[in-house]
Amino acid sequence: MNAPIRARMYATTVHKVIWVVVVVASAGLLAPPLFFIAAKKRVVTMLVPVIYAVVIYGSAIVESLVGNPKNWEGGVLALTMIVAAVHAAILDTDWKAGR
Repeated sequence: MNAPIRARMYATTVHKVIWVVVVVASAGLLAPPLFFIAAKKRVVTMLVPVIYAVVIYGSAIVESLVGNPKNWEGGVLALTMIVAAVHAAILDTDWKAGR
C-alpha cells in the first residue's frame, strides 16, 4: 500500500482526555485550534477546523451584532460543543501503526 503515513493525534489516553475536557470546558471555543492541530497531523482535512471556526466564532459575532432576542446562541454553542467533544474523542479510533 502506498497510503501516506500520518501521525497519531493522541500519544496517550490522558492526552486524549485533556483535549476533550478542554473542548467541553471552553464551551467549544477551543475546538478550532484542536482540529487545526489534527489537520496539521493529517488526521482530518483542513476543512474541518474551518467549519468549526465559522460555526462557533461566526455565530458568536452574528449574535453580538443582531442581539439575542431568543437566546439561540447558547443552543448553537452547546450543540457545537457536544459535536466537537465527540469528534475529538473519536479522532484516533481508526489509527493503525505504519499507516
